[in-house]
Amino acid sequence: MKNIKIILSMLVLMTLGLGACNDELAQPPVTLPEGGVGTGEWNNPMTTYQAGLGSINEKLGTTVWVKGYIVGFVDTNVGNVLKDETAAFSVPATVKTNILIAATPDERDWTKCVPVQLPSGDVRNALNLGDHPENQGKEVCLYGQTGSKYCSAYGVRSVSDFNWGAVGIEPDPNLVLPIGSKAIRDLNFMSGMQGFTFDQGNPSTEGFETWKLSDKYGFVATAGRSGSAVTTDAIAVSEEIDLAGWGDIRMNIHSAANYFNNAETFNNMCQVLVREAGASEWEAQTLPISPAGNSWTFSDSGYINLDKYAGKKIQVAFRYTSTVSLSGTWEIDKMQIYGVPGK
Repeated sequence: MKNIKIILSMLVLMTLGLGACNDELAQPPVTLPEGGVGTGEWNNPMTTYQAGLGSINEKLGTTVWVKGYIVGFVDTNVGNVLKDETAAFSVPATVKTNILIAATPDERDWTKCVPVQLPSGDVRNALNLGDHPENQGKEVCLYGQTGSKYCSAYGVRSVSDFNWGAVGIEPDPNLVLPIGSKAIRDLNFMSGMQGFTFDQGNPSTEGFETWKLSDKYGFVATAGRSGSAVTTDAIAVSEEIDLAGWGDIRMNIHSAANYFNNAETFNNMCQVLVREAGASEWEAQTLPISPAGNSWTFSDSGYINLDKYAGKKIQVAFRYTSTVSLSGTWEIDKMQIYGVPGK
């Protein structure tokens, strides 16, 4: 790979206030060396140079891991645009809201640095050079967004996690989407049926509707009635969902469950089902995180792996059962399906 040098002159430097970085002005020159590229995965992070080349970065707007050495900060007390006058390398820092990272620990050329936004909280408290001047020269791996400007330079925004060293933190696959994931379906049942239909099954009480639609809670399934319960087996079924052109498929269900006593009982009586469109048999999915079963608190299921259905058309269903001795209530307000396009 040839060395690439992007040189963009800053024609106008407008004064927008000194307390925060300006995101709209030109990117300073950044040099891309031979090699030195990564995918953004925790064990193959992007380099500082990739983060600085946001204009050609294929992972624009994606939250990824980026590695580099902490070398300085942008002194927003002087100006909110990264340039010679604002790039500061003396510690302790006078600003705690950002740091500069580079490919080497002793870099002092601002054109080879990229700014990193440190949101308030644990990340800022641990990384800023005001409280921790000893961090200068340390290698760090940052989990944040690339492809947009901060202090007028492409860098890393909204850092939510970090790890000291050249790699990130191995994610729990149930809680983190694959890099490059985009929403295939993002359904809010408080806004309507979203292509689902209700099959009330065969309740023991004629005319009893197990599944109902609520503009406050979404889909609500219950067999409780006037202090008693009925035996039911009913499902809510989606329309066909086309997964052609998508890979790394993941699904999340946001729901609450009460009067099941505990999560184990909930899992025995309620299921998330998936089948290939046209198939007669449903496949029950294991929820990485189950509702407590005794609370009205909504929670995410974690990401259910649907890779086996990549490239196919599927249907999703929510199955609710009850007995005369146990009738819980299951509320589902949202469902998301994600995938990586073109995979």
